[in-house]
Amino acid sequence: MDKDRLFEKIDELENYLRELEEYLPEGEEEYLNSGLIKRACERAFQLAGENLLDICNLIISEKGFGIPSDSKDSISKLAENGVIPGSLSTRLEELVGFRKLKDFYEFIETIDKYIELETGKPHE
Repeated sequence: MDKDRLFEKIDELENYLRELEEYLPEGEEEYLNSGLIKRACERAFQLAGENLLDICNLIISEKGFGIPSDSKDSISKLAENGVIPGSLSTRLEELVGFRKLKDFYEFIETIDKYIELETGKPHE
């Protein structure tokens, strides 16, 4: 197992979590009223999520747990193989589930096809 690569990813994850904690203001109103703070928090959260999934996928690849179908499956494969507890897997799956960019692109593609069928004109 490439523990050096895993430790590197864990360090990155910890750094992003520290940044997120640093960026988060005390009150919800300050967070909601500052676009800059919101974007910084969102970006740190996104990068933390990506690192979490990188860690999952490194372990999955090295241990031969199969090819995950999506982000949630990357996490569940670790639980299925006893790497993390099922209760943690469930919580982490909820965290990463809403971040799937491919869903946005699939939505755009589907709507583009719908519009083309309705109007006879493709999106340019």
